[in-house]
Amino acid sequence: MKPNILLIYTDQQRFDTIHALGNSRIRTPNLDRLTREGVAFTHATTPSPVCLANRWSLHSGQWTSTHGCTSNHDRGARPPTDIVTMLREGGYITGLSGKNHSFLTASDFDWWDEKPALESHPDWSDYLDWVRYRRCKYPRLAEEPVPTSVTSEHAKTESALRYINRCAEAAQPFFLWLSYLYPHTPYEAPEPYYSMVDDLPPPHIELAGLAGAGKPFRQQFHQRNNDAVIPFSAAQVGLMRRVYYGMVMMIDGEIGRILDLLDERGLSANTLLVFTSDHGDYQGDHGLITKSPALYDALTRVPFIVRWPGQIDCGRLDDRFASHIDLMPTFAAAAGIHCPEQAQGVNLLPFLRDGGSGGPIRPYAISEYGVPGEPFDEARLQREGLQDRLYTNPADERLAWEGNPVSLAGRIRMIRSHDWKLIAEAGAAGELYDLRTDAHELENLWDNRQHNAVKDELQLALRRWVASIGLEEKA
Repeated sequence: MKPNILLIYTDQQRFDTIHALGNSRIRTPNLDRLTREGVAFTHATTPSPVCLANRWSLHSGQWTSTHGCTSNHDRGARPPTDIVTMLREGGYITGLSGKNHSFLTASDFDWWDEKPALESHPDWSDYLDWVRYRRCKYPRLAEEPVPTSVTSEHAKTESALRYINRCAEAAQPFFLWLSYLYPHTPYEAPEPYYSMVDDLPPPHIELAGLAGAGKPFRQQFHQRNNDAVIPFSAAQVGLMRRVYYGMVMMIDGEIGRILDLLDERGLSANTLLVFTSDHGDYQGDHGLITKSPALYDALTRVPFIVRWPGQIDCGRLDDRFASHIDLMPTFAAAAGIHCPEQAQGVNLLPFLRDGGSGGPIRPYAISEYGVPGEPFDEARLQREGLQDRLYTNPADERLAWEGNPVSLAGRIRMIRSHDWKLIAEAGAAGELYDLRTDAHELENLWDNRQHNAVKDELQLALRRWVASIGLEEKA
């Protein structure tokens, strides 16, 4: 019997926001349950730490340099096929509940509910009025003046519950992509979640500043631009971090409703469930907010939990380098159907069984970002007369723009072992971090000759990776 496949997806959720995985300051009983009942990859890595590029990778099974979608503003051509088409052709009913933000369209699914609504709720119109009001306010750190049951995130869960109930009556297996917005900006949550966390440690910031710590120009410029457009005080950063935790805990509650329905309908045992997120969030680390073209763990490491009762291990933490591009071959193997040749990922099922035997999934974690072309430095900025320009989000001029063309210019690629991380930037100095002594990546060792051997080793490994999947012409 083919299993149902349920992909629960959050947006911009850091890897370190689950109680069972070591965060004692957050309460996530339902994600903790999935961790107990499945396998959690503690070093899973996004192919690209930005929404559109990563969703393109997840659904195509390809690295970003292959499919050509390199940012939220630089789309590639639609890949030849995708997870939804693969499963639909393999006999699955397919559904989306929630945020899409990918190349997929309504015609690709049997059930399409991209913007679920709760019109029948007596407070829904008041909620929408508040959303419009909130969008006029600055900065976006707000308590939602409604109960959880009136929010858009709750509406996404309601949509998923309707879809699962409908599929439970059918003779076909189902695939559902349940895609939440939270904990993405704007940072907001209803009570009790808004006030659930009283205090958190301060963010991890380079004492000498980004320039003093030898960080790339794109990061220095991005911080400068952010501080000019949307300055956050230390108090606002603290509030942002607390509300962010509240948003994660609210979504955990919504996931609990999904798990309860699967149990009630007798579907849990035959449902392969994957929980993950597209990328992380600075949350003030490195003096930055939201995300930007950089490859810190705060952005590239993601939660990644797999549960399939009776078919894979349970209660096991796995520190191997799983990636979102592995979902296409994994789903194909679980469904017993052919995996498209375009997929560049790995079938994870052998690594999910028998205590995790089978060696490494891949020797290094890989992630990419930035658009092809020449990166900026201060000289180019001056030469092109851009030194005094502020970049604001085209959708809202009061917000800084994570995809501004200065920060985004030039490809960057990360290769990471458990001990070291190297980020290579074409035409510019890169980054090198000793993760054994500097887990928060505050000291760039790129120019430290003492570490030339490990730098050379990682650079060679990255060049071999690029060549191995035929990306040299697009490097």
